Amino acid sequence: MAVSEHKVVREFDDWYEKREIDPRTQALGRFSIAPCAGKVHREYEKYKREMDNRTENYWKLDTLAAGEVLTKREDLPNVSSGDVAGMVRRTARNVVQNTPNVEVISQFDDDSAEGIFARHMLLSKVIGSDNYSNDMQQNLFASTMGAFTRGFDCVIPVLLQDAQGGWYIMYDSIHYRDVFPEDGAKDVKQAHRVYVRRYLTKSEVWSLIQNETDGWDTAALRTMLQNAAPNRKHESASHEQKKQGQLPEGYEVATLYTDSGDPFLTFDVRTKLLLRIEKNLHPKKWHPVHFLVLEKDDQQPLGKSMVELLLGRQEFQDLLLNGAMKMWYWGINPTLIGRGVNTTPMLAPGKFVSLSNPNAIIEPMEVSTSTLQSFGNITQQNQGAMVLTAGAADQQMAAGAGGGMSATPQGVEAQTSMVDITTNNYQKAIENFFSHYCSYALTIYFAELKSTKSVTPSAEARIKLLGAGFDPALIDPETFRVEMDFSKLAVEYFVRCVPGSLTELEDEKQVRVLQEMLVPLSQSMPAISTLQDQDMTRAATQTIQYILGQLIQLSGSKDAKAIATIWKGGDVEQVNERDRKITELESGRAEVADVLAESNELTAQTVAGLQTQVSALADTMQELIAQLTPQTPSSGAEEPVAQEQPQPNLTAVP
Repeated sequence: MAVSEHKVVREFDDWYEKREIDPRTQALGRFSIAPCAGKVHREYEKYKREMDNRTENYWKLDTLAAGEVLTKREDLPNVSSGDVAGMVRRTARNVVQNTPNVEVISQFDDDSAEGIFARHMLLSKVIGSDNYSNDMQQNLFASTMGAFTRGFDCVIPVLLQDAQGGWYIMYDSIHYRDVFPEDGAKDVKQAHRVYVRRYLTKSEVWSLIQNETDGWDTAALRTMLQNAAPNRKHESASHEQKKQGQLPEGYEVATLYTDSGDPFLTFDVRTKLLLRIEKNLHPKKWHPVHFLVLEKDDQQPLGKSMVELLLGRQEFQDLLLNGAMKMWYWGINPTLIGRGVNTTPMLAPGKFVSLSNPNAIIEPMEVSTSTLQSFGNITQQNQGAMVLTAGAADQQMAAGAGGGMSATPQGVEAQTSMVDITTNNYQKAIENFFSHYCSYALTIYFAELKSTKSVTPSAEARIKLLGAGFDPALIDPETFRVEMDFSKLAVEYFVRCVPGSLTELEDEKQVRVLQEMLVPLSQSMPAISTLQDQDMTRAATQTIQYILGQLIQLSGSKDAKAIATIWKGGDVEQVNERDRKITELESGRAEVADVLAESNELTAQTVAGLQTQVSALADTMQELIAQLTPQTPSSGAEEPVAQEQPQPNLTAVP
């Protein structure tokens, strides 16, 4: 029994002790689960209970991140100030401003045809520069919000096929209650065994059966369809779905991912049927489950939530806001107090009320407390404490935190320094996550498509391939398909993120660095000139000239090349002459276009006239033929047989 429980499942029959297919329905008629299958299911339940206990109260974090009141009270408006929700979004937007620039590191040279092609596939099929691919910047933004809220976010790269037959990698984000790492892992990013729960709809199951997708057991899928699809688990629903109270239907399936090299197993949780066996094609046998953790927690395997630190402050902020709103509403509709009134008056707009008692007084009860008067100061101080607790995400939040920093240049510099430290901490974590994600996705992409022999790259990639010495004969001149054997490219790839490219593009970074170098160098020129050292003066002058030339080229202006040419000693007249030739060429093209348009119009008129003459000539010939053809009278119901008549000589007719 102990040996069979640890048996590696490589075929569908290994999962069952008995497996019989009904010839009428093509489903499993009789089946019984083997001990190895029971062990996998028990392990799944164990990991699930552990994860459920850890994330049981995470709904509170989702509630705060959604800008809602955590503790609702019947006598209050229950409106949240949204400080935490705004902080989460502003932090994610500030950190993820661009998709990181990447560098591919492999056994191929970067300038070789294989290296250029691998980079092209990374940018177009993994990161997503094609039309059907996802926007990677928005994906990273959503994952950063999830990691900032709950401490971690789970992502799996999935290989999909589009309608035209092309393959691409989809950024598949997994709900935090649908991923179950092993309970003994010290760090969720280093878990060796991970279960992931998904839900299949009826249409998706039928599509797998009809297409006979590789790796799926169609008999088990047909057996699963014999039962109606239940509603999804309540914990798997998103926060907005729970608010609506409606859960979509779907069959609950779980997949075991492991880095031991064993196949990935997908089974139905309810019936314990094995649905899919997927081989691990990664050279190092890594599993595809990736976790984004912004701050590691040494007390638990999951990451540290930033929202959790602000829970008490946000509760106080909401309670203060709702109490103030209740008092303001009370001030708008105050309680009326009557003294010496014989009867209770019915007060209404424009209504006349007669009071027989001349000493009667009716006055509203004023509502004014010190808390209400200091509402602005209290909320600002509480918000500043929240920002300081979580870390300033940008200069505006740092300035509003009230951290005692002055508006002097020294205070502004201190704010900038604090922002850089906080941003870099999150930025490096995201770059590390994105590096692992792209490395795995690119490696698996070529490993899965070893049989591919040709592909259609973009025009830019084709130009780089030809520049790297790629054989032009391998490119189809009509379809632009490139002959490329993917089996040679099925190696391990490591994708490195350019540091700082999340918040600053590479050209912007170079401009900033050059400007930082230019300012002290230009300021030191008077001191250098006083030394009367010609070599040093010449070197400093050439350095400034080079920096200015690079700044002009990196400026992004459409005339950057011409300006850089003039700066490096070019003649202004030459540039003007070039512009004049371009203008003349464009105007010449316009004149030629006008002449061609006029010629086409005259040709069309001439052709129309010829068509009219030909039509008239055809009518004339028809009349002549009718006159020259003898008329034969008809007799009875029989139609006379026409005799051959000599054809008239039409050329002799005047």
